[in-house]
Amino acid sequence: MKRKFTSYLCFISNNFTVPEEAVLSAIDEILWLLKNGKWHNLTEIIEKCPSPKSKAKMAVSFLWEHDFIELNENGRKAKLRPLTLNFIDEIQRVEKEEALSHKCFEGAVGIKEFKPLRRSFKKI
Repeated sequence: MKRKFTSYLCFISNNFTVPEEAVLSAIDEILWLLKNGKWHNLTEIIEKCPSPKSKAKMAVSFLWEHDFIELNENGRKAKLRPLTLNFIDEIQRVEKEEALSHKCFEGAVGIKEFKPLRRSFKKI
């Protein structure tokens, strides 16, 4: 799932600027860091995020403002909200199913079997 959540948003809309894409990348990284559902120190989250610190801080702020994450009483630790965690788990489950179904399909019809089909279309 890493980097897929927001890269899809960039793909469907060409209106994102480079700074916005940097924040989206930071959001992906932070979601990835928090996906275990435990409390994490905000300073550590920002330091572990490969994006610039300013972008990581903007991402944390966005995630908190839009209820993707919760902060502890003193605002020094964060974790994913249960609904966000369930959503990410569901995305990963669907991705695994899709990967397995593609693998099964590839095994059922191999590349060698497609070559004669391409040749027959060229003749038409």
